Amino acid sequence: MTLLDSILLQISQKNTTFNELLTRLIPNYSSTESARAALSRVIKNLMSFEYIKKTEDFYEITEKGRKFVESKLQNKMLSNINSINDLLQRSQPAKSLQYLDDVVKNLQIFLERSKEDPTLLKIGKTSATFYISDLEQLKEIVEKRLSNFQNALERQINSLKELNFEDQFVVNLDESTFELIREQCEINSVSELVIDCDKTDINSGMLFEMHSEFTKKPDNVFTLKLSDIEILKKLLLSKLDIIMQTKFKVYIKEMVVYLRVGRLYFTGPYSQIANIRESYARKTQIGKGV
Repeated sequence: MTLLDSILLQISQKNTTFNELLTRLIPNYSSTESARAALSRVIKNLMSFEYIKKTEDFYEITEKGRKFVESKLQNKMLSNINSINDLLQRSQPAKSLQYLDDVVKNLQIFLERSKEDPTLLKIGKTSATFYISDLEQLKEIVEKRLSNFQNALERQINSLKELNFEDQFVVNLDESTFELIREQCEINSVSELVIDCDKTDINSGMLFEMHSEFTKKPDNVFTLKLSDIEILKKLLLSKLDIIMQTKFKVYIKEMVVYLRVGRLYFTGPYSQIANIRESYARKTQIGKGV
C-alpha cells in the first residue's frame, strides 16, 4: 500500500487533523522533519485530486475519494481471492501443504475485510472458485500429516532416550536447587565441586576469591568441598543482584550445571536429567505439602 493510499484510508475511516496523521507516520521516518515533508506532499496531492477536503482543522474524504478507496479495496479483495483460488488449485493434485501458510493468511485477510464491508464479501463470493468443502479437505490432509509427524517425532524422541542422548532441565535458583546439586554429587561419588567461572566475567571470580572456602585454580576455576555447599548457597542467595550477575558452570562427571541470570541449567545424559526432573518434582510436591 502506497503512502497516499494509506493516508486516504485513514481519513476515510475518521476525519482527522494533520498532527494526528503525522503522529502515526513519524515512527516510519528518520526524523520528524522528513515525515512532515512526506505527509505534506501526500496531502497536497490528495487535495489536488479532490479526494479530500479540509473543514477547519480536519481533513475529510470526498465522494470521489470514497469511490477511489472502495475501488482500491475491491481490487485488493479480488487479488486476495484469486490468490486463494490459485493456491488451492496448486495444492490439490499432489495434496501438498506447501502453500498452507499463504492460504490461511489470505483467508484471514478476506474474512477481516468482509466483516468491515459487505460489498467486499459479495465480491469474494462471486469471484471465488473454491468451496468450503475444498478447505475441509485441506484440513483433513493437515490433520493426517500432523498425526504422522507427531508419531514419527515421538518414535525418534524415544529412540534418543534409549541412546541416552543429551538433555536439559532448567529451574530457578533457590534453596531446593542446591539440594539437587548435592544429591547428584553424592550419586556420582563427587566430593568436590569444580566451579568454572567465565574468563571474561571478573565479578564472578572476585566473588569466590573473597571467601577462603573456595580454592582458586588456573583459568578462573575454583573448587569447593561438597560439605561446604551451604556456603555457596548463602553466598548466591544473599542478594538478588548476585544471583542475576554471577555466571559459572559446575562439572559433575558427565553432567554440567550452568548458572545464568538466576537460573540453573542441568545438561547431560537423558537418564541423569530424568532423575533430576523426578527428584525436583518430588521436592516441589513436598514443599507444597502435597
